[in-house]
Amino acid sequence: MTISLLILPDEFGLYQFHRDYRFSTEWLNELPWYTLSKTSGEVSLLCPAQYHSTTTDPSLATAAKKNELGWRCFQVDAQMDFSLIGILASIIDPLRDNKIPVFVVSTFDTDYILVKEDMLEKAMGVLNRQQGIVIRPGSSVVL
Repeated sequence: MTISLLILPDEFGLYQFHRDYRFSTEWLNELPWYTLSKTSGEVSLLCPAQYHSTTTDPSLATAAKKNELGWRCFQVDAQMDFSLIGILASIIDPLRDNKIPVFVVSTFDTDYILVKEDMLEKAMGVLNRQQGIVIRPGSSVVL
């Protein structure tokens, strides 16, 4: 089985907010791509980094407890059936073995594996050497 990964050209930012932080629905709807997670201790937002200090009120840069810019994203280029086993591990394990930290987001359809910009070239080299993994350029998530 071949795993096709798309390397997205966009830079992403990861933001942590207090658990009770309230986003403007109007503002979230303006984002072209985001993932939002809420747990008992925090709210995390991943979105294109160009929205870091936009005209939102307040901006992500000031509203977040923590933020980390400079993430780049590999998208699994397939709809992932829940019965498939080991796809994500076959991508993450070689990165782990080469001491490349990752941040992973899964959706109903697919997975996104993010690495820091300064590790992108190394990550691409590691993944390109893996039998059964192919990396191709992807499209921007910013419309």
